[in-house]
Amino acid sequence: MTTREYFQNVLDAHLSAEMDAASAELIQKLDARNEKRKSADSKAKRESADRRLAVYAELGASPIFADTIAENTGLSVGQVRAALTALVKEGKADKISVKADKSKKMAYTLHFEG
Repeated sequence: MTTREYFQNVLDAHLSAEMDAASAELIQKLDARNEKRKSADSKAKRESADRRLAVYAELGASPIFADTIAENTGLSVGQVRAALTALVKEGKADKISVKADKSKKMAYTLHFEG
C-alpha cells in the first residue's frame, strides 16, 4: 500500500474530522511534491543533454561515424549512438548509409533544410 492509498483510506473511513483534515492535507502535500518532481530535470536528463550537445558539435556536412565521434569526445560508442538517435528524431541530424571496407556503415551529418 502506498502512502497516498493509506491517507485516502483514512479519508474514506471518516474516523474523525481531524483525521479527515490531516489526511486531505497530507494528500495535497504528496500531490505538490510529485508535481515538483515531474517538472524538475533529473541528473540523467542533464547529462544526456550535455552528451547531445557534445555530439552535435562534432557533426558537419561530411559524414562521420559514431565511433569517430566517440574517440573525439571521450564518450562511449553507446552514449554517442543514443545521442545521435535523439538528434535524428529531433531533425537536427541525418543518418546515411556509407560504404566502408566492403560493407555499409551508418554515418551521420548535420541536417540541412532544402
